[in-house]
Amino acid sequence: MARVSIIANPVVVTAARRVFTAQNTWIIIESGMGQRGSKKARAYENLKRRIISVELSPGLPINEADLATQLGISKTPVREALRQLERDGLVENVPSHGSTISHITLRDINEIFEIREIIEAGAAKRAAAIRGNDELARQRDALAGMIQNPPADAETEYQWGKWEDLHLLLVRSLGNSLLVDVYTGLVDRILRIRNHYGKRLTSGRFGDMVAEHKAILDAVLGGDPDGAENAMVIHLRNASTYLAELAVTGGPFPRRPLPSTGGR
Repeated sequence: MARVSIIANPVVVTAARRVFTAQNTWIIIESGMGQRGSKKARAYENLKRRIISVELSPGLPINEADLATQLGISKTPVREALRQLERDGLVENVPSHGSTISHITLRDINEIFEIREIIEAGAAKRAAAIRGNDELARQRDALAGMIQNPPADAETEYQWGKWEDLHLLLVRSLGNSLLVDVYTGLVDRILRIRNHYGKRLTSGRFGDMVAEHKAILDAVLGGDPDGAENAMVIHLRNASTYLAELAVTGGPFPRRPLPSTGGR
């Protein structure tokens, strides 16, 4: 007998099957797993959450015995969970040295943002063709309010309020559930990068991110497909450039204008 759970806006989902619904919920369908399978799923979910939140920081050596003790299970389901996390790219296995939490490299940042640009620039363009929706309009109004009255805690370490859900909202606005499922496959990696860089990112990019998000929504709601696509490209390239500078030097390079995107 399958077990069905309904949750809203999940950050971490177990290895169980995920089905997105139009009501902004996920139905988690878990086939009847044995006790060992349940322990593996619990270990996987726990470790994945801690890796994404960077409670388990990049490069941290993994001690299977310690993890098993923390979770109150044997090492076997922990080992199986680690294999799955290795397939997810969140754990690295170094021969003769054991497993570590995977590092966040410059290549990781570049590849993730390359994929994001392919998906999100197209999503912004298509959303503009239908002039968005009411949810995106409310998001633009909220961003306008933040520009006029910046929050006092704008530089706190994790300033990722609902305004930052713009990217997923744009993808969802197209009504393509398969596209949403593909995009959410990136969400864990995106969140991990944000959490890792924390205040170093928000303190230098918060105001720019809010303004860039509003520019994207202005174009989407104004029915300007090319403008929406271009605004998204500029936003993602600004973010990836800043993160690359943090990855290489620990701090941003002097500000410089981005090359024109050619009105893609």
